[in-house]
This record gives sequence, C-alpha cells and structure tokens, in this order.
Amino acid sequence: MAKRRKPISFDTTLRNPSRIPQFISVLSKFEGKTIDDQVALELEGEIIRQKIFIPTKNTLGNYVKYYNDKFSFLAADQSSDASKKVDKYYKEWVDGEPGEIELDKIVYLLKNTITAHKDKGWNGGWESRIHTQFNFLNELGLVRVVKGEKVKISSNGKLMITDYVNGYPKGESFDERFEQSAFLNAFAKYQINNPYRKNTIKVNFFPLVLNVIKYLDEKYNRPGIAKQDLPFIIMWGDNDYETLAEYIYVFRQKFGYNTSNELVYEYAMNLMDSSTSNNSLVPASKSFILSKKNDYKFDKVMGETPDEIIRKLRLTMLISLRGAGRFIDINKNEQEKINHVLTNYSSNVNFCDNVDKYFEFMGAMDKVLFFSQVAVETQDAKDAKERAIEKWAVENDWEFLKNEMINSVENRPSSHFILKYVKETVRLEFLSAIVIKKALPKLKVIANYKADDQGIPFNTASGGKNNQIGADIDVFEDTIHAIMEPTISKTRSFQVEHELPSIRNHVLTTANKDFKDKNGYNEWFCLFIASNISRDVGDQVALIRQTNNVEIFPWDIVDFVDYSQNVVSIRDYKVIRDYAKPQIMPKYKKHTNRQE
Repeated sequence: MAKRRKPISFDTTLRNPSRIPQFISVLSKFEGKTIDDQVALELEGEIIRQKIFIPTKNTLGNYVKYYNDKFSFLAADQSSDASKKVDKYYKEWVDGEPGEIELDKIVYLLKNTITAHKDKGWNGGWESRIHTQFNFLNELGLVRVVKGEKVKISSNGKLMITDYVNGYPKGESFDERFEQSAFLNAFAKYQINNPYRKNTIKVNFFPLVLNVIKYLDEKYNRPGIAKQDLPFIIMWGDNDYETLAEYIYVFRQKFGYNTSNELVYEYAMNLMDSSTSNNSLVPASKSFILSKKNDYKFDKVMGETPDEIIRKLRLTMLISLRGAGRFIDINKNEQEKINHVLTNYSSNVNFCDNVDKYFEFMGAMDKVLFFSQVAVETQDAKDAKERAIEKWAVENDWEFLKNEMINSVENRPSSHFILKYVKETVRLEFLSAIVIKKALPKLKVIANYKADDQGIPFNTASGGKNNQIGADIDVFEDTIHAIMEPTISKTRSFQVEHELPSIRNHVLTTANKDFKDKNGYNEWFCLFIASNISRDVGDQVALIRQTNNVEIFPWDIVDFVDYSQNVVSIRDYKVIRDYAKPQIMPKYKKHTNRQE
C-alpha cells in the first residue's frame, strides 16, 4: 500500500490500558520462537487460556466444520462427535480459573471454530487476532510480533511486565510504576511516520501536544487545550507547534468555547487540504469535505480519536484533566520529565522503514523517564487528592457513585467525562474514597493512588515495598485508623489467596507503625470492598481474626454504598454481613452404636 497523507489516529483494539502488559506477559513465554501456524495458535490459545482475551460462545464455543467466505477454513476434527467435544472444552474453559484448562484443549477449540477475521500476512480466523492484538504494541516498540519471524520483546517491553506473570500482577509487591515508566518511554519517542504506518506526515505526537500546551500557556497564559482542540492536532502534518498553537488560539478568540463539533470539523479539515495555507483561519471548502468525508469520518475525528488520545496519553502520567474533563494540561507534578521529553524527543527521526532500527530506538530505556519507586509525594499532591475526593463527594449523588463502582468491577466503560479516562482498578479506589467521604464528611480520607495535579488518579496504590505499608486508602476518625481495600477481582481464589493475606499484613503493619510512632490511634481494622464475595472469604476473615486478632469486614459494593447512606461513624461498618459470615457445621443429634 502506497503512503499517503492521513489524519493521526491510534489503534483502538486494546482500549483498556491494563491489557497491554497482560498481553506482553503472555507473549514472554514465546520469546525467541518463530511464529509459524502452530506457534501462532498456541500463542493465541495461551492468551485465551489465561482469560486475557475472552471470546464469545458464538465464536470459541461453536463448532464450524467448514467456512468459505472471507477466507477458507476446514475444521481439523471432521468426526461426528467434534461438536460435543467443542462444547465440552468450551464449558471447561468458561467454568475454570485463568490458566486452569490445558493449552492443548484451547488449541483444539481454535482449530475447530472460527472468528471471521483476516489480516494480511496471517491465516484467517484466530491467528489473525494476534496481528490485531499486537500491531500497536509493535508500533510502540514494546514487542516485535510478525508472522514468520522470531518473537522479540524490547527492554522497555520487559520493563512493563516486571511485576507480571502469566498475564497478571505477581502479588502484593505489584507496582504499576514499572508499566507507567514503560508507557512514558514509548509515547515520548513515538512518531506517526514509523515503519508500521503508511502515512506521509512527520509528527512526534506527544512532544507536539506538550509543545502546543506549553506555548499557549507561556505566550497567552492559557493553560491546557480543550478536548475539542484535539482535531486540529489530529489533522496537523508536522512538528511546527507554534503555527499550530496560533491556529488554535485564533480559532478560540474568534469563536470561543461554546462551538459545535461541526464548526471545529470544518476548520480542522482545512488543515488537510494541501492547496490552502495553514497560516490563515478558514474552513475547508464544501467540495474538499465532500471528497474526504469518508476518509476523515466526522465521528472518528471529533469523538473516537480524541478519546483514544487522552486515554493513551494519560498512561504517561504527564497529562492532567481539567474543567470537568473538557481540557487536558501539563501535569505540573512531573515538570522535570516533561522538560526532558521536549528537549530530547521533539525532533523527527527518519527510519527509512527499517523496523530493526525503529525497534532498537523505541525499545531502549531512558532512565530519566522512570517513575521512582521511592519518590516522596509532595504535600501539594496529597492536598489535591483530598480536595478532589471532597469535591466529588459533594457534587455526586449515591446512585451515580454506585453505578460507576459497578461499572468498574464489571469492566464496563464509563460515559463520564473524567472517569472514562481512569482505569477500572484505580477508578474503584477513587470512588470508594468518595463514598466514605460522602457518608462521613468529617473523616480524614487519604488515598494512596498516584494522581495528577488535580487529584484525578492515574494508577493504584503501590504494594507494600520500599518501607511503604501499601494500603489503598487510610481513614482516620478520633483514635481509629482504618484502611479500605477495594478490588475489582470477583474470583474466589484472588480474593482469598491474594487480597486477604495482603490486607492482614497491611493492618498489622499499620498498627505497629502507629504504636511505634505514638500517633495516638488505638483501633485498627479494614473494610474490604468487593463484588461476588464468596463464603470462603467469610471463612478466611474469621480465621485471620482468630489467629492474628486482625479485624476485616467484607462489604459487597452495592451493599456498601446503600449502607453508607445511614452511618454516623466509621465503627458502623464493623459488621459481618450475612453473605460474609463463616460457614459452620449444622447442629445434629448424636447417635451411638452401643447395644442396649
């Protein structure tokens, strides 16, 4: 395919950023292997086996004997009982835990079912899913996944999965800053004109965005750019940020911010017209829009791509959300890293379609862009988080908070202007802190997630390491120091085997530290916020209390929000609900076998 001028766009296959390290973690098992037909199916099979990607019953559980539409397919098993075997293996996979079913059974399913998908260079069906899942990761220089070549994972890709195994965080020591550092390294260097793109424009995308924001702030005291300004950047064709910034400034001076998307689209489209100058503010001609509207679709330019830009740039932790999510700005908590990106990565590099050169450049780690494991949070950053929690508690009603918490655990996207850019795991922590602050406004609530300078979270609290306790949220009332531990995981094994032992350690460490520091607290416990709480959780909580004298109170998310509307003290949450009561043997009458 010949190169041509196109708007900037991002792959939307992996909308959920937490999935990127998950995919690379699974891929690491195949590093160095050449991707032939069998290895391709084993790779996709392992991704499915670990439930990183969850196909539907209609695809993975539906036996297809042959198919001849977008591509030709013949099931490997042509026997009369193949359909029953597919049903059996599919049900075994659905009912099992991640990684529980044998890989051979998943590969059998892939060889006897189809997904109607075909990518160039890959066999049609499940194998083509690999290209879809890894192509953008190729672009970011995290991996090299190409049919007929050996699997490669760059140094930056390996950094991203430092705390992952089999597609999931290793345990309590999990620290998202490894993957945040990797994301920042990747996006700081990312160029639209890379060997994987057929686009003629030469743009260093993230530095261009940062330079535009910085220029407008310094020259016009205009912090941030509106989300509605992003189409101008999407349509821009080089790194001349000054001309672009002036274009945006003049547009807003003329029309203000209460403008329609249709108006912005007309003026942004003119930037794609090579027959007109970018130095003057004029709309695109009707004929140009008519000729290009199928290539530069309105919904994509005005909605989908700006959303994806914000979602992906938030991964770097250098972008703040302002104005109820309508504006993006530089995160002033990370000014040193921003300056480093602008100084070192604003100039375009010509890779001449050399994928090896590009992989080496993108995959190298710039240690200045690492987020320190021992960084001390400033008081300003802590205050911003507290202000955000208090503001959201006042401004949002119970039903909204409950629904958004449910969205988080169900991995459903939010439609809220801000929450839709916050990953589900930390979104639940944020909302849990808001709920308890709304219930008890006088409480001091300290959330330990990483946030921007507006207090909007980036990632979850780090695990207990480097002399940090690792609790998600600390709550203080008089002589009580409670902690809150929300989790989006609904699996019994994760809640019982991972969460509860970690929580026990957090409570013990918190109490011991308070005692040592003479902080004046004499009561410690934890509220465990989750969904699908099993009886095994109740059993383990009772055992921990008996063995360690540590109090943990499990709360179902819906019950937690409903109950919170009528509490007067944090102590009111010290209740073992019916769904979390430990199991006990039934009472029965003893019988004997003695002879009368």
